[in-house]
Amino acid sequence: MNRMKNSTVRPFNGMHPKIHATCFLADGARVLGDVQIGEFSSVWFNTVVRGDVQSIRIGRYTNIQDNSTIHVTRVK
Repeated sequence: MNRMKNSTVRPFNGMHPKIHATCFLADGARVLGDVQIGEFSSVWFNTVVRGDVQSIRIGRYTNIQDNSTIHVTRVK
């Protein structure tokens, strides 16, 4: 994984993000919890991908642009 020094990848409630080795994380990117990011994808500056309530799956060759927030609500 090509990760800039100011990005953060953290577990939440025992769930660890799974990020493919070819993924790029820019400065300020935050990836937490039950998140999987596929090969050759990129998460750009100051983006938050928060898998704290439900799982988040980002496929291959996906580009998440600057200042995005990805979060899924609980299904009732």
